[in-house]
Amino acid sequence: MLIRALILVCMLISCSPLFAGASGPETAEQVRKARAERQLRENQRHQERAAREITREELPEMDAALVDRYQEMVEFLSDPAREGRVPGSLGIEQAAVFIEDRFAELGLSPAFDVKTTGADGEDEIRVGVSYRQSMQMGVTTSAAATRLTIDGVGLVHGKDYSVLSYSGSDDLSAPVTFAGYAVVSGPGRYMGFENSTSLEGRIALCLNYEPMDEDGRSLWRDEGWSHHSRLSYKVSALSRRNAAAVMIVSPPGADDERVDLLETIESTAPANTGMGMGRAPKFDIPVIMVTAEVAEMILFAGEDPGATLEDLVAESNSGGVVRHLGEKPVELMVEIARTPMMTDNVGAVLEGRGDLKDEVVVIGAHYDHIGYGKFGSRIASNVGKLHPGADDNASGTAGMMLAAQMIKDQYALLGEDDSARSVLFLAFTAEESGLNGSKWYVEHPIAAIDDHALMLNMDMIGRLEDEPLEIGGLNSAPGLEGFVETHFEQSGLAIVTESSVGEGRSDHASFDDELVPALFLFTGLHDDYHAPGDTPDLIDFDGGVRIAVLCSQIGLDAATTGERFVHRRQSKGEQANKQPTVRVGILPSNSAEGGMVIERVFPETSASDAGLREQDRIVSWDGEELESIERWRPTLLEVSPGDVVTLTVDRGGEIIEIEMTLRAIE
Repeated sequence: MLIRALILVCMLISCSPLFAGASGPETAEQVRKARAERQLRENQRHQERAAREITREELPEMDAALVDRYQEMVEFLSDPAREGRVPGSLGIEQAAVFIEDRFAELGLSPAFDVKTTGADGEDEIRVGVSYRQSMQMGVTTSAAATRLTIDGVGLVHGKDYSVLSYSGSDDLSAPVTFAGYAVVSGPGRYMGFENSTSLEGRIALCLNYEPMDEDGRSLWRDEGWSHHSRLSYKVSALSRRNAAAVMIVSPPGADDERVDLLETIESTAPANTGMGMGRAPKFDIPVIMVTAEVAEMILFAGEDPGATLEDLVAESNSGGVVRHLGEKPVELMVEIARTPMMTDNVGAVLEGRGDLKDEVVVIGAHYDHIGYGKFGSRIASNVGKLHPGADDNASGTAGMMLAAQMIKDQYALLGEDDSARSVLFLAFTAEESGLNGSKWYVEHPIAAIDDHALMLNMDMIGRLEDEPLEIGGLNSAPGLEGFVETHFEQSGLAIVTESSVGEGRSDHASFDDELVPALFLFTGLHDDYHAPGDTPDLIDFDGGVRIAVLCSQIGLDAATTGERFVHRRQSKGEQANKQPTVRVGILPSNSAEGGMVIERVFPETSASDAGLREQDRIVSWDGEELESIERWRPTLLEVSPGDVVTLTVDRGGEIIEIEMTLRAIE
């Protein structure tokens, strides 16, 4: 009884709100109150840990064979040979084969159909013959051929210049115009171009980054560079002014570790191209980066051979500069090859039976990760280093495969007259680049999406240790929390019935968007999240197995219970389909301190007009505390274009108020 009481106390404490004062202290009294609340939360965590230590010691031991199996799978998937499992890599293909082999060993049926075209041109559908569901994940871009000649001197690709991923193909000879930083407009009424500026028939040479001080640091941001420095923005601005091609040079003296490096197709192509918000910009004109020495060659060959790159940088730091560099042509040829890049969801079906056979329960986990951190790495200095992704999400993928084994064994014990839903075990690709694999699945499901009864998602379940298991999505259907309560108690685990990262950060969100009730099992973020330190030696293998067992028990119960859960929005009629009419223009993420951190501010939007900045933390919206992105989005349904809202913003520890006039979605 003592153990049960401690578990219940632990669960009650864990369910209490984490952030009572998200708006930030402004007075000494508020500072003292916030400090006391933090101390209280820390004391609560100590109590929870003490209760959990007793609980874990008293729990029955896990089957050693299951733990060994789980460890083997996590270690294979996160082995350096898997290259961090980024889509398009050999490593993720090896992981897909590994998952296929496990499904085949269990005797599970391939989940997906294959369409082929016969010799007569007719399409043929072969049903349920593949474990793979292929999707295009953007394109791979390469420079098939290139040439650059200045004043009769041929230059070397990769040494003197490089082609960027934004580039189009062309073979041209044209004079050069210097276009400063190619920033249309910036802080302090900085204007990069006159309204009448045209670059038609000319190659534009522009500077990387943005206006700098004498130490080479941004004049527009305290640390690093603002969004104005993005190369794609510069190329877009020059392309709109009809430039025939674009050359980019890094200004000498800039305080940036890349200043002496040539960007390449590989370094400028987003790894999540082609789908969702990560679509890669492409232009019809050649786009290259040149060294400072090459830029000096162009200046020397121009009409004013006394001009130097240093002079033009200094002038551009003060304001926009557009200056023709003579009429002597530069010869430039770029031939770009773009090849579709494919990646696969991997899925297997445990066939149901009886009246429930045509309905589906999904148990899923994403098996991709971020490779060498070209995108998604949490710390800039880790870009280029291997990110093994043991917890994120080898742990969940291995848990999904364990659940497949356990549910398959339980289905073998069902009676002839028992009904059971089909269970789809699904490893998603391309989660890290915007839930692309799960979005593709719900658009191309193996059965009508309305016939999907429940989705269970395991993402990062490998760091249980002395922390509670977080389970989100219990509010996705009335009665779901009561349904799983017995399973929670039987597991003996301390459970928090909400997610610390919100409800939209993993693949269950794609199902929730389609009105499929969905649960999210998660052991929390940590210092090794999206970092090279996410290695298998730090995984709590015993804890991961316990979570997989819990998931399998919930999945089995959901698959064999007659009644279906009804999604919470399914009965709300028109309100469920209502869409916002305003666009704020930010890319937000949930903050551990409460509220939302702005990761990106898009130009010419409500947010940019109001002066919001990257890394601002919005803590209240029109006087209401902001708890999370998920709680904020519904408020956008209540406002209209032209409305003015007041935001409370934490900007580097300073609390300020900002009024924002909302623009319409264009």
